[in-house]
Amino acid sequence: MTKTMKMAAAFAAAGALAAFAQPACSAPRVAAVAVFITGDVQVKRTGGSAFAELKVNDMLYAGDNIKTAASSRAGLVTKAGAEVRLNENSSFEISSQGKLRDMLHLSVGQLWTRMLHKMAKINVRTPSAVCAVRGTEADIEQRSLLTVKVYEGHVDVQNSLGKQSLRAGQMTTVTGANAAPEAAKKMSGKDAGKWQEEIKVSDYKKFISLLEESAAGGKDLKTSVKMPDGSVKQIEGSLKKK
Repeated sequence: MTKTMKMAAAFAAAGALAAFAQPACSAPRVAAVAVFITGDVQVKRTGGSAFAELKVNDMLYAGDNIKTAASSRAGLVTKAGAEVRLNENSSFEISSQGKLRDMLHLSVGQLWTRMLHKMAKINVRTPSAVCAVRGTEADIEQRSLLTVKVYEGHVDVQNSLGKQSLRAGQMTTVTGANAAPEAAKKMSGKDAGKWQEEIKVSDYKKFISLLEESAAGGKDLKTSVKMPDGSVKQIEGSLKKK
């Protein structure tokens, strides 16, 4: 073998070794896990062109788009600790930016969300406004207009024309991006939604595993996580801030 051939072989071997040694961080990061599915619920993966069936325990990643058909619902929990329940005839995308504070883009439909521990927070972007959910149980519906209802905690509803801060028992509507959110008003008994109560989940082992995996560095985390089935799980470690 000539000297030139030996050098070429060495470079080829080095290149192959470098490719093999690439860190796994280039793989997509898990953002959430599906914990409840009923009816026709589908997902289009980031970079993909077609929808496929979404099943319980399927992982969801930044950039994935989820949609529910008529008489269909889905429940998921994010790695940051937010539970999200999606009503029928809805569509949302998990932010491709992968930021835990800017997680969902609800293009149409209705979702209910609550934070499972005090450090969890989430933004829901809609065509009408951004809903910043903090320590909260809330219902966000984007149809011909945006309707936001707060059952616990608080939500800031904001677009370029105004902002409304909602507390427990309050609601607002937004007619579109070209209109400011209406003044907060008190919810009546008939305003409270019940559809989310039909989503009942008992097994959250995969979610707890994801949350514990996220405690890999950064700020210390020692908190009680109230699970949607009523049980309480203690999580200790550190929660990496994204």
